[in-house]
Amino acid sequence: MRVFMTSFICSNQAIKPFISVSKGRSNTYLALTLFIAFFISSFTLNAAETKMLALVSDRSAASMVAGAHQFLATHETAKSSITIRSVSQLNQLTNNQIQQLINQHQALVIAGVFGESVERLLTLKYQAQQTRLILNADRRLMVLHHDKQGGRIADLSKEQLLDLMSALDKNNYLSALSNKQQQWRQFSYWLQARAYWQNRGKENLGHLFEWLQQISSPQLSNDSNILLAQAPKILPLQPIRFYWQEQLISQADLASNIAKNIAKPVVFIVDHDTGDQPGQWQLHQQLCQRQWQCVSVLAGWGKPSEQAIEIIRSLNVTQPLAIIALQDFVIGGGEGREPVTQKFQQLNVPVFKGIRVTEMSALEYQLSPTGLPSDSVHYRVAMPELQGVSQPHVLALASAAKLDSLTGASLSISEVLTKEVERLQVRVTAWLALRTTENAKKKVAIVYYNHPPGRHNIGADNLDVQQSLWQILEQLKAQGYNLGAEADFPNSAEELLDILQLKAVNLPQDAAALNKMSPLINKMSVSDYQAYFDTLPDVVKAEMIEGPLGHLHAQVNIYLFAQGQTELAQLSTVERNKVLQALLANVESTSVDLHHALDGIRHKGRARALDLLEQLTEQYRHLIALKQANSEIAVTQWQSAEKLKNALIAMQIEGIRGWGNVPGKTMVWNNEILLPGVQFGNVFLGPQPPRGWELNEELLHANMTFPPPHQYLAFYYHLRDVFKANAIVHLGRHSTYEFLPKRAVGLSASDYPSLIIESIPSIYPYIVDGVGEGIQAKRRGISVMLDHLTPPLATTELYDGLLQLRQLIESAEAASNDDTKKKAIKALRHKIQVLNLTDELVASMDEELQVRGIGFGEVDDDFLLHEVGHYLTKLQEDFMPLGLHVYGKDWQQDAIETMMVSIEKGELDFDDAKRHEIQQNLIKSPKSEMSAFLNALNGGFVAPGKGNDPIRTPDALPTGRNFYALDSGLIPSQLGFNTGQQLATKARAENPVVDKTHKEAVILWASDAVRDEGAMIAFGMDMLGVQPVWNRRGILKSLKLIELDKTRKERRDIVFTTSGLFRDLYAQQLAWLDRSVLLALAASKNVIERDHPALISALHAALAPVEHMLSQQSHHFNENIENNMVASNWLREAQALLRANSSISAELLGRQASYRIFGTAPGAYGAGINRLAERSGAWQERKQLGEAYIKRMSHAYGVPNENTAMGSNVQSLFRQQLANVNNTYLGRASNLYGLIDNNDAYDYLGGLNLAIETIAGEQPNSFVISHANNQQLSIDPLQTALLSELRGRFLNRQWIQPLMKQGYAGARTIGSEFIENLWGWQATSPEIIKSWVWQDLKAIYIDDSLELGLDEFLQEKHNVHVQSNILAVMLVAIEKGFWQASQQTQTELAEQFAKNIVEHGIPGSGHTHANHPIYPFIKPMLSASLQKQLAQVLAAANHTPIGEQGSGVQHIQEITAATKSLKANEVVPNDSATATEKNNASQDNEQAQLFEQKILMLGLISVVLLLILFGYIRAQRQLPKLSVVEEES
Repeated sequence: MRVFMTSFICSNQAIKPFISVSKGRSNTYLALTLFIAFFISSFTLNAAETKMLALVSDRSAASMVAGAHQFLATHETAKSSITIRSVSQLNQLTNNQIQQLINQHQALVIAGVFGESVERLLTLKYQAQQTRLILNADRRLMVLHHDKQGGRIADLSKEQLLDLMSALDKNNYLSALSNKQQQWRQFSYWLQARAYWQNRGKENLGHLFEWLQQISSPQLSNDSNILLAQAPKILPLQPIRFYWQEQLISQADLASNIAKNIAKPVVFIVDHDTGDQPGQWQLHQQLCQRQWQCVSVLAGWGKPSEQAIEIIRSLNVTQPLAIIALQDFVIGGGEGREPVTQKFQQLNVPVFKGIRVTEMSALEYQLSPTGLPSDSVHYRVAMPELQGVSQPHVLALASAAKLDSLTGASLSISEVLTKEVERLQVRVTAWLALRTTENAKKKVAIVYYNHPPGRHNIGADNLDVQQSLWQILEQLKAQGYNLGAEADFPNSAEELLDILQLKAVNLPQDAAALNKMSPLINKMSVSDYQAYFDTLPDVVKAEMIEGPLGHLHAQVNIYLFAQGQTELAQLSTVERNKVLQALLANVESTSVDLHHALDGIRHKGRARALDLLEQLTEQYRHLIALKQANSEIAVTQWQSAEKLKNALIAMQIEGIRGWGNVPGKTMVWNNEILLPGVQFGNVFLGPQPPRGWELNEELLHANMTFPPPHQYLAFYYHLRDVFKANAIVHLGRHSTYEFLPKRAVGLSASDYPSLIIESIPSIYPYIVDGVGEGIQAKRRGISVMLDHLTPPLATTELYDGLLQLRQLIESAEAASNDDTKKKAIKALRHKIQVLNLTDELVASMDEELQVRGIGFGEVDDDFLLHEVGHYLTKLQEDFMPLGLHVYGKDWQQDAIETMMVSIEKGELDFDDAKRHEIQQNLIKSPKSEMSAFLNALNGGFVAPGKGNDPIRTPDALPTGRNFYALDSGLIPSQLGFNTGQQLATKARAENPVVDKTHKEAVILWASDAVRDEGAMIAFGMDMLGVQPVWNRRGILKSLKLIELDKTRKERRDIVFTTSGLFRDLYAQQLAWLDRSVLLALAASKNVIERDHPALISALHAALAPVEHMLSQQSHHFNENIENNMVASNWLREAQALLRANSSISAELLGRQASYRIFGTAPGAYGAGINRLAERSGAWQERKQLGEAYIKRMSHAYGVPNENTAMGSNVQSLFRQQLANVNNTYLGRASNLYGLIDNNDAYDYLGGLNLAIETIAGEQPNSFVISHANNQQLSIDPLQTALLSELRGRFLNRQWIQPLMKQGYAGARTIGSEFIENLWGWQATSPEIIKSWVWQDLKAIYIDDSLELGLDEFLQEKHNVHVQSNILAVMLVAIEKGFWQASQQTQTELAEQFAKNIVEHGIPGSGHTHANHPIYPFIKPMLSASLQKQLAQVLAAANHTPIGEQGSGVQHIQEITAATKSLKANEVVPNDSATATEKNNASQDNEQAQLFEQKILMLGLISVVLLLILFGYIRAQRQLPKLSVVEEES
């Protein structure tokens, strides 16, 4: 029988009984005697006992427990005990608790531990006599190694450590171990222990504890050879094991079995060598299905895994083959990464990623807004992508944790998600079908971008979609695909465009167009769609119909009453409460978001809606509290919540309600859902459906995340289940389905992107320099990416006025006398005024002008020549795209040469051989793109590649690969930090601190983080005075405070705004930035504690996430507040929060004052400004845009904490931070993308500046950081950067002429990629985009001042729709007061616009839909006949789509908003009028409105009568006074 002894370390609790009986002086001796006796006895007992502690990863906890049980069962008489704690358990302990745990054991083994726990373990203190073994854990932990052999890791060189830890030959393991132990005698005990661990199995792990006991014994033999000879036997684990249909099988028999069953495809499931252990093997059992020949491949880490893939390759399987990879990181380890990737290419089969999540239960996962834990994305998803392993599916989650009675370990066995397994099985089968189905029978759907909807906007980012579609169709025809009758197939790309414009474009707001299109295209009846809709998950249906409130209500119902209730009952109290707390957090988060949505609306029922929302939220809280207390919930209590919810939704407030019942309003005609598209045989071409706000502009102000409308779901349902596509292709950057709401990565079947694509193979051609957004498309779109070339890039050529400026500078510099020079400079000054260049030059020279104390007109001649010359030179250094790329089409020789010249002008140096290699990769890229496309349609493997800007990263060539991004664990890299540090030094020098509340804001984008390896992250860190600490693999492991000195006089306070993509891809980097802010705060920790003792608790709470880092710093934490802007602002803001709420907890106070990172809500993307700018009729004042930005971006991120969930809406705190921002920064690391060719720049930077203006009254100083070339780093004022790009590219014939050669696609680029985005800058930055800009645009693009034939070009065929949209934007700029155009200009534009609409129809949504306020504005400028014709077109286009619901107000008996809680059995609503009574709802609403009208009329009559009465009485009183006055006069 095992004896559990007391630890030899005495605690206060141990001596308490003895001290408590000591009363008086005489008893003191008794107490002392008893204490000494206790101490001696405890020491004696411990000498006979070994207390062992194992700290292990969650994944290995079950294996370790099995080993412990094996040891204890076979050593029952041994006086030993084993305690095991998983990483999850450690995370729940404080540092002090972990310290006590370690102190209570003589022997410690740490196995498989990585992540944040490493830092905590390194900060603890360890006993000198304690045996400590570190096995296959983070190598930093190896410094803790200690045993009686005395080997010290710290004494080893890097090379020696690598040699010691190198893997052993698995084929001759025991011999290799013996040799290694002879080589490393001081570490032979450790090598023995590692051998037990690496060979796994309960016997080996039981022997590990036996060995740990032996080497920890005080009677340990000094002869290591004897001890090793007597060591428990190692049972070598076979490094590679095969299971055929779940039965262990030899390699030879495997080959034979596969050869005998040629009728079935073969699926290999590649797992770690622990895959057959309990809790792991169940996934294999469920994955294997009868229609496959299923082979489980269990392989050890590193070389064995590489060998396993080679064995699969060497089997020469002739049947269709696929691989499911359950291994995380990369298969084959670091050294095996490339060889394994090459083997995948040789196999040419699809490779899928299956994921086990051990740290999250199914219930927690369902409530998670992020999906996979952010700290695991890099090894579960990102690193597998390096080998082309993609399409991730979460297949297993943690079951309810149970405590092992013998070891105290928390065991969470993997619980297989049957539905997710089935979803992957169907997906694998679909890809296998591509390998077996004849091309003539394959059905392919190709979806292209059409947003904003309309005839003017069929296209993609830097891709000629029209010509690319033609190229693809021609290739498919050549490959034997069925493209229908030759007579029905277009003869050219131009004819194809005609067909698309007729049948395959979205026109949701044009009734005439829908009526005309309806008989030509596919339609779906309400009943057919309803039948599909009814199959969707309840929460999805609720959200579609009733919006975010419906989703929340359905979610609460699931957990309190439906299947979630059963699952909750199976959990422990702690786990159940954890889930219910997550549910409550969702309630609070949704409630806050809805409250803010209601704050900004103009609705007569706003106050009532807020009241209802408060009541409903309180009812949800009450119900969840009852569940937490295990109290019964009465039916009437849930009915109360339901009635409140129904009443709120019945108010029909946009952003609160959903899309309503089937079929909704979008693209519905005659009660049928229209599905635009054209079909050629087995190939379908169609536009991606509208997102819905075209008909619901109020949604853009509500800024809630909302699902796609019914027609969106119907469109993809048609492709999958009616057209029965074998593959769906989304052509070009970018689609919208990967940006639909819900989880970030590791999507479930109920997430909208999953609902859209389901299990159809998704193939996605995407621009190679769009990796940030492309990775999102890859992961959330469950897609295989095929990157394609950018257009050729060339350096900018000067033209017209800019060329004349250069010539005048050269004339002045070459002048032989002063008179000639003065004439040239006089002409130069005049030309600057004519070109409206003054403001740009003043902005770029601002610092020097301030130093000299002069204005621009006082600048001396030489300085002017230098600055204008520098401006022109910098402009010439920028690259511009020449035209558009056509997918799969070879480049002309001149384009290749142009691109090669640009690549050589980049920052990289390379020899002739490398230059030749790059050129060859560039030449073969188009063919590689088309080859990869056809191979993907054949179910083949698309090789991975490093996507990026080809100029800065030529290794991105050739294209046609499944691109990946730099592992997030390596960001910021040391190179990225060096760049960021240089930029921060420059920013501090050029932009000094303004005042005591000075803040600066930095925008974080995912795309640039990929390109620059985290330079903008590093920029923010360095501004805070913090630098990363990397481990030997270049992974960020900690942070270090930088001391202030003469070169760094202050620590800046930085506010970060993150894009939704950055939040999803780089959540860990946000956590590091949050820690950087807190570490900067800690630099003044002692000063705050000394001068503000009332805030000590709040300060300590704020610094909790970096507590473990403080002891690692050499800093003294006594920095003056005046020099630490983070600390001074934290102090001021904490005091303000405390004044506003004296009862706020210290934890909440400390955290709220330290929030510095903000973004959109989880699952939301974009700052919302671009959508509103595109819908110019949806707003009147710029302040509305600023408020929309604030609402949408007011969600806090950083290190997760118990007080506030990451992504919580903290609008008031966000406003507080923005109020004091003086400078804003946006980084640009691309040679292709600028500020005006995309809508993200004005969405985030323009939106941020406008939000600050909305709060503070004026825009901040705004800067653009250009670091596409690390040798040419610059920080330019936004005005300079924006207008120089405008002049250098968009007013330049060098950019315009190549686009004109590409017809409609070029015209669309001019309109959508330039004019639309310029309009966005106009709305956000009117102080920069002035009237002269629009006047120049009109001259060039409407009046053809460059004599390029632009006026005629934009009138050609479908190009005219682009021209109509351009004219509309110009007119809107006038109507909103931005462009002070002459009356003649206004009339010219209005007439041309109206004629285009009359003759060619309305282009689409945005600025031209029939209800746009632009039409009343231009009406007075038109002739009577033109007015009449235009009115007829608008009347035909304008209609209320079928399915629109009324906006009545439903009455309900309510409690006032001041009520704080609801009684358990209280029924709040009036049962006689609820939204559930659908038959009476409409009638009730009408009656309610009539009643309100009657009340209003009675009220008005009463007021009038009272006024008459009041006047009569007053007149009677005044009469005597008047009489007296008359008498006196």
